[in-house]
Amino acid sequence: MADDDQQQNDKQRVKLQEESDKNVAYYETFLGAWVENRMETDKQILTLSSAAIGLLMFFYKDLENPMQFSIWLIAGILFILSIVLVLCIFQSNSSFIECLIKEDNQVLQDTLEKKLQLLTAWAFRLFLLGVLSSFVLAIIRSDFVLIKLHGGQ
Repeated sequence: MADDDQQQNDKQRVKLQEESDKNVAYYETFLGAWVENRMETDKQILTLSSAAIGLLMFFYKDLENPMQFSIWLIAGILFILSIVLVLCIFQSNSSFIECLIKEDNQVLQDTLEKKLQLLTAWAFRLFLLGVLSSFVLAIIRSDFVLIKLHGGQ
């Protein structure tokens, strides 16, 4: 009888351990996918902003008036600010992940999450404004605008 109870307890322990292992594996996979998804947008903004700065440097030598220079400068500053924010996000991500893993301070976790969401939103907005500024600069620099302004000649 005691052996049957022991075997029963062993089977339950094995099942509990298997269930625990499944939960850990699920949590690990979920956390990894979540972090990867969240970081991917930031990586794309960083890459595209860096490329945009390179493209803007290409246009620098062909700026013809102060308005074009001003738009060029605004676009460059917006892309640089976007890069700086993404780098701050990368730094804050490590703290946030540590807080998630430790699960000991919910207030800090919530604060870091709000901070990351705010930084990500602003990095994306600044990137979009940089793209818009670059687009405006390209339109101003094109001959199409000059042709329309001079009556289609």
